[in-house]
Amino acid sequence: MLFRISQIFVVLSFTGKAPQRGESMILSLNGAWRVRDLQGELSFEGKVPGVVQQDLIEKGIFPHPYVGDNEDVFLKLERKDWVYEKTFEFNEEVSDEEEVDLVFEGIDTLGKIFLNGIFLGKTENMFLEYRFDVKNALKRKNEIKVLIESPVNVPESLEKTYGRLGGLNPIRGYIRKAQYSYGWDWGARIVTSGIWKPVYIEKYKIARVHDSTAYILDTDGKSGMVEVTGIISSNRKLNAEELSVLIIVDGEEVGRFPVFSRDGEYWFKGVFKMENVQLWYPRGIGPQKLYDFSFILLHKGEEVYEERKKIGLRTVKIIKERDEEGRTFIFEINGEKVFVKGANWIPGDNILTWMKDEDYKKLLKMAYDAGMNMLRVWGGGIYERDVFYETCDELGIMIWQDFMFACLEYPDHLPWFRKLANEEIRRIVRKLRYHPSIVLWCGNNENNWGFEEWGNMTRKVDGYNLGDRLYLIDFPKICSEEDPSREYWVSSPYGGEKANSPKEGDRHNWIIWSAWVDFEFYEKDSGRFISEFGFQGAPHHKTIDFFLKPDEKYVFHPVMVKHEKQEEGLERCLRFINGRFGMVNDFDSFVYLSQLNQAEAIKFGVEHWRTRKYRTSGVLYWQFNDSWPVISWSAVDYFKRPKALYYYTKRFYSEILPVIKLKKRDRSLSLTVVSDLKKTVEASVSLEIYDFDGNLILEKRAKIVLPKDSVVEVFAVDVSFLNLQETIAFSTVEVEGESFENYKVFEKYRNVKLKDPELSWEIVGDTIKISAKKPAIGVHIVSEHDEKLDDNFFFLKPGETKVLQLVDEEFVVESLYDHLPKK
Repeated sequence: MLFRISQIFVVLSFTGKAPQRGESMILSLNGAWRVRDLQGELSFEGKVPGVVQQDLIEKGIFPHPYVGDNEDVFLKLERKDWVYEKTFEFNEEVSDEEEVDLVFEGIDTLGKIFLNGIFLGKTENMFLEYRFDVKNALKRKNEIKVLIESPVNVPESLEKTYGRLGGLNPIRGYIRKAQYSYGWDWGARIVTSGIWKPVYIEKYKIARVHDSTAYILDTDGKSGMVEVTGIISSNRKLNAEELSVLIIVDGEEVGRFPVFSRDGEYWFKGVFKMENVQLWYPRGIGPQKLYDFSFILLHKGEEVYEERKKIGLRTVKIIKERDEEGRTFIFEINGEKVFVKGANWIPGDNILTWMKDEDYKKLLKMAYDAGMNMLRVWGGGIYERDVFYETCDELGIMIWQDFMFACLEYPDHLPWFRKLANEEIRRIVRKLRYHPSIVLWCGNNENNWGFEEWGNMTRKVDGYNLGDRLYLIDFPKICSEEDPSREYWVSSPYGGEKANSPKEGDRHNWIIWSAWVDFEFYEKDSGRFISEFGFQGAPHHKTIDFFLKPDEKYVFHPVMVKHEKQEEGLERCLRFINGRFGMVNDFDSFVYLSQLNQAEAIKFGVEHWRTRKYRTSGVLYWQFNDSWPVISWSAVDYFKRPKALYYYTKRFYSEILPVIKLKKRDRSLSLTVVSDLKKTVEASVSLEIYDFDGNLILEKRAKIVLPKDSVVEVFAVDVSFLNLQETIAFSTVEVEGESFENYKVFEKYRNVKLKDPELSWEIVGDTIKISAKKPAIGVHIVSEHDEKLDDNFFFLKPGETKVLQLVDEEFVVESLYDHLPKK
């Protein structure tokens, strides 16, 4: 089938006002481009930024890949070569002192660039910006062409030349492209091609200043010494003595610093004293002060270019000290220890250009509202867009930043690949280093663990595993040269005698889910920093309705299997549901119980590790978000609909967490209170035990003092006289007018005698009031817009009333009792 469109021709002019303070002028080349495949099958008007898959879907030429089994239809596109073309006029005068660059912020992935028939160069890395000097190539009327080669054919050819790499989907190791696009155990295989970031022509005078940053070196609490540095680039030979950089902070000039030449690059560096310095802190620790920095390049005293950034000043270190369990791994910001509470972040879409700024902001606000203070940008995705890091800076969400190498051997024994990888890391570190939210650079995801224990990544060249030249030699050197403000960490997990040791560094716990082990075994893990652990649950029922037809709603329907990417993933879901709740066959109950079980599992692990603070110093569960509609480990599904885990997260990541534990040896019950507050407070604490008929069996109350950043055991109660199968415990901590609650069921739900909680509800004004006569678990409000609820999947004590904002006049209220198999 052949699709054709008429020629695209546009007249473009520079936008914006006359330059001030050295501003450059930008001519956008975004918008409509002619797109065709070299095989002569497809031709259409495409969008830039965009990818061909997006264009074909939006034009109705290809079906939506996330519906049914349409994902398979897109396999034919990944072997195509594509041409992007655009005609434009350039009517600007260019003086001898001016430079003109053609800028591609991101091409996906292997591109060859032509302007008016002149070959400008090629792109080899999806993650990098490419600039070409076009001052002498531009005409009044111009034709730009981009040839993009197949992201499968090229790496397959390289594999035939250099050999097969060990790991998941191994051809991806030969191409610097988002690794997850070749498929993952939660992601679709949609190997995209296109111009996925903006394209423009930039005109500027003499040279540019870029990748500027500022660090706080030391502070006495009032004043501080601040170091600034950055890069100067031009298409012409520069005289460093004619250049300097003026720094303005919050509207005030703080210094003028010289430019130096080194190894063919120009850069500036200097130190100035800042009075009344205000530091940037993570959320929950302090304010997120961001200074307005202006870096103004001067040529012979004249302002020729300006870079503006919002920069937070802070110090970060990881405390790695010997103790009785091994070695600590504690993040310290501005001298304050921080217990990390967060999750892993993956790309928000398999079609990356569908992600808009508002999508990032909504997801990050959801993470903030759930009590998270860190996200780990996982190493199989992308270095995220500016809006992601800027929003994290504003919200105080720390970032653990992986470099984009994951679950694979990488051919760093080949000089061209090693050079390409090192260029990527140097440029990415320079680009992102000004963000205070980034607190760690990490070399890869799980590769060093794979070298030691997986058995499929064992190849060595000259004594090095494939990739270790990068992680152990090159990357730490680059990070120390380009960014001394934060640490480099070899891999995740890493530390100790083995990469995934529980005694040192960070740890990934996949023993539970992958080995089909009951989640109570999380309690046996004494890892020092848990950077991955996860448990699967189905997405929101409306998300399932998007990809699954009504008559396809049974667990092992082929479309359901298609939307569960882990091998035997649905079988695991059922194993854990049936093991905890009893035999379940109903589809709606499967969806509900998989979500509730996921939430209960992660809750159990988090409670265990939080009560170990700071022997364990952080918890990042896998994963926060999804890249398409799928059964996965996420807390928020593809359409940003919260799963049960998201609502549970709000409770188990709260600043005050009461945790009830049963000590099976002596049949005693303990209540421990975790406080992440950075101050000492008074608290009222209660522990109540009910039977499932709603009768109060035991009650303990106390007034206590909670020290700053502490873990306090409040009660130890003998419960040997109780039949725990017939009881449930509730705890409440009240601090400064706010209540924090928790509960504990002592047996698997299949063994307890859970009763109908006799829920009742009423609409009062713009609120819903929900009450229970008997203990209620997993109270779930189902309605057209239920994802807008502040809380859901909550628990109620007998006689307790929950008040929520009304989002729909019509709704259904259910609980765990409604989905348990009836005995």
